[in-house]
Amino acid sequence: MFNASPARACGIDFGTSNSTVGWWRPDVDPLIALEGDQPTLPSVVFFNLEERRPVYGRQALDEYLEGYEGRLMRSLKSLLGSKLLKSETTVLGSAMPFKDILGLFLGTLKQRAEAAAGRPFEEVVLGRPVFFVDDDPQADREASETLAGAARKIGFGEVSFQYEPIAAAFDYESRIEREERVLIVDIGGGTSDFSLVRLSPERRAVDDRQADILATGGVHIGGTDFDKQLSLYGVMPLFGYGSRMKSDAPMPTSTHLNLATWHTINAVYAPASQRAL
Repeated sequence: MFNASPARACGIDFGTSNSTVGWWRPDVDPLIALEGDQPTLPSVVFFNLEERRPVYGRQALDEYLEGYEGRLMRSLKSLLGSKLLKSETTVLGSAMPFKDILGLFLGTLKQRAEAAAGRPFEEVVLGRPVFFVDDDPQADREASETLAGAARKIGFGEVSFQYEPIAAAFDYESRIEREERVLIVDIGGGTSDFSLVRLSPERRAVDDRQADILATGGVHIGGTDFDKQLSLYGVMPLFGYGSRMKSDAPMPTSTHLNLATWHTINAVYAPASQRAL
């Protein structure tokens, strides 16, 4: 049975495309409004160079599309498990570690959730994919530790994780009337996860459900990979991708690849890249 009092912790689904914050209370929708009356906040930050400030979510997309000069960063979760996480990039004219950019967005989620809930949150359950990184346990562990470290840095004293497909299974379990074995398929912006889980009405109140997770697997493939391929084969040919130079040598592809990958776009503005172009 659920406790009749509100949960102490909030839950954060830091998604590649969109993020949400939930807080369980009796007879209340758990999702908290994060942008106006919207329960989702697009995982986007725009560093507005003209006004010297970062903006987030739909406002970030609006200002970027309106033509403000600045730097747009999207699909922030895809940084977890990548080599870029240990490096930095240039925003608003200064170097900033990618870890700090993650922290800025997570901090915004926390601040907006607390403002809407009218209370501080010191405990959090973070959703995570089955694997941040394929076939590399150390890199996967580093990604998890980086996310936990960012959460603690913005003020969460207690941080725990829940596999995203398992959370989906528990939601489904609240509506079934007999035992089932369920395949959960979570195709996201950055990863795709698959889990086989045993569910039943009788087991809803059991705290340790490890034995009910029969199999899990995942791959680091998602919607952002589609975005990149769409850019490479739909847009970059207009800028010479796949063409040949006057010497009949193939056109170098590094610039096109950087432009098609959001977190390497800034490399095109480096002096070495400018000279090469």
